[in-house]
Amino acid sequence: MKRHQILIASLTMMFLMGHVHVHAQPSVTIHADQPTVTLSPYLYGLFFEDINFGADGGLYAELIQNRSFEYYPVRGEMNQEGYKLTPMTAWEKIYRDGGTADIIVTRTLPLNEVNLNNLEINVTGRQGYAGVANTGYDGIPLTAGENYHFSIYARMQARERALQQEHRLVVALEDEDGTVLDKTGFDPIPEGWTPFRAVLKPSASTGNGRLVILAEGEGKFQIDMVSLFPQNTYKQRENGLRRDMVEALVALNPSFLRFPGGCILHGWGIDNVYHWKETVGEVSGRKPNWNRWGYHQTYGLGYYEYFLLCEDLGATPLPVIPVGVSCSFTHLEAVPIAEMGPVVQDALDLVEFANGPPESRWGKVRAEMGHPESFGLKYVCLGNEEDDTPEFRERIPLFVKAFKETYPEIKLIGTSGLSPRVPLYELMDELQVWSSDEHYYMQPRWFIENQDRFDRWDRSRPKVFVGEYASEGNRLFNALAEAVYLTGVERNGDVVEMTAYAPLFARYGHTQWTRANLIWFDDQMVVKTPNYYVQQLFAKNKGDVYLKNHTEKWPGKEVAISTTYDKATGELIIKAVNASETDYNIAFRVEGAGRVAKKGTGWILQGERDAFNSRETPYAVQPAETTVITGRRFNLNTPGLSLQVIRIAL
Repeated sequence: MKRHQILIASLTMMFLMGHVHVHAQPSVTIHADQPTVTLSPYLYGLFFEDINFGADGGLYAELIQNRSFEYYPVRGEMNQEGYKLTPMTAWEKIYRDGGTADIIVTRTLPLNEVNLNNLEINVTGRQGYAGVANTGYDGIPLTAGENYHFSIYARMQARERALQQEHRLVVALEDEDGTVLDKTGFDPIPEGWTPFRAVLKPSASTGNGRLVILAEGEGKFQIDMVSLFPQNTYKQRENGLRRDMVEALVALNPSFLRFPGGCILHGWGIDNVYHWKETVGEVSGRKPNWNRWGYHQTYGLGYYEYFLLCEDLGATPLPVIPVGVSCSFTHLEAVPIAEMGPVVQDALDLVEFANGPPESRWGKVRAEMGHPESFGLKYVCLGNEEDDTPEFRERIPLFVKAFKETYPEIKLIGTSGLSPRVPLYELMDELQVWSSDEHYYMQPRWFIENQDRFDRWDRSRPKVFVGEYASEGNRLFNALAEAVYLTGVERNGDVVEMTAYAPLFARYGHTQWTRANLIWFDDQMVVKTPNYYVQQLFAKNKGDVYLKNHTEKWPGKEVAISTTYDKATGELIIKAVNASETDYNIAFRVEGAGRVAKKGTGWILQGERDAFNSRETPYAVQPAETTVITGRRFNLNTPGLSLQVIRIAL
């Protein structure tokens, strides 16, 4: 028997014995003239919460940690370092050239009624220098030749100023070895609290710098609100945001931004609730707070800055309002029902702050901060992940009633609770809110098996906002499982109005939520996960309507398809996800189109099942652009563990 005959006989025998699996070719027919549902213009957006040092030490570009000496020990269940925080965290005492001083945190003559602590440097000798150094968050990153804006409030007691000595403050940027990279000085130091400003330009770069403040001259100095910002913030705004982190958000093409939380919103008890009014106005007058993730918030990134960020992103703002109850998963407390009036009014006042005329009470605050124009607020989210308790059921109707009476044009987004069982959705239906926010963090297999979750949803009930979800991992397979789920979301674009992955940011070495985060970062770099690229590919290639399709000989739920149409460009958009490890060659047929281009532009995200991006290999997994041969009939090779997006002109 000849060699090729032996081979054919062997393959035939192996097939009969079950050792060779021959796959029937799966096929998809797309009906380009049969749109099924219109996709929401707000389908893909962002959710930001100050977790994993996402704001202070992250998106908020302030380089000084504990700038107003307000730290104190806080609950640290999710961050053990929280128990160790003190007013001197991130500060160390410095004595040079024989200088001596008593250095303490005091509440003597505070800067204002919310910034109570300040640092007193009582210089006891007539020579040398004494003061403090701040190391920021794991060292202060400095770039040679770049400008850094320094500011401080300082004062001296009158008696000390009368000693006929030279009294001044010296401020320097230093590297880890103590080499001075730039410095300046301030004198005289008046009796009353006085702001001082300077621009510092380091002569060399370092990833582990520090800011040094030294007092010269015998007497008592007091300092507060010590600040250092890179000039190169996003759009070079004062009190601004980290440029590279905002650019990573811009690249996601988000249609909305939900803020500021999350579990920090309703806090660890009523005393720890997030109050938006404490986050606006002059930065030194904002009341700092701690959050349930176990660290402090300066509120330098407050509601005004969030609204500005929405404008920068071209994203609709979705502020989240606490509804009179604290986090029921940790420590349930509720505002007494007789005291709910001011709490509800605070929520209504937010609309005035965002949209009110400059002569209104809260519109004036916005205008004085630099934005007389309305922010165009259209949505308000009520609550976050509350449990189904009598306290919640008694209080949330007060907000719904007040908004419908005062601002009927505002669309209300309620909460379905934390679970795919949506324990509060029935209540949201009874209250007739516009949409209801559901959250779930599940294993990848759940997202694959539940891609048809919304296929049989009652269209007469409130829309759905998938406000927080993740498959608990940042490996390629996690991202592809989420992509499979999103094909079902697009198929049901008339039900699901909005989606947002969560959490958004995680700082290396300061991460409370370790299971999965969309963007990881440190002082000097941003690392985008495979999940990030899935979000980006879907958001940039959403389409306006979903097109009817039907499949034949389909291999299973690990392979999923979405077909949409972009009216502006006249393109058919195909998303093909293969979360299995088997390659499939899928036959496509396009019907109902006048013409179909012979070539399409595509992007493919693929790799090993457990591939991920890290600081060492930040681009191990990322999309590659491709050209695809198309037409009315074409075959698409769909590799195992891949997502492909193809745009075809019709």
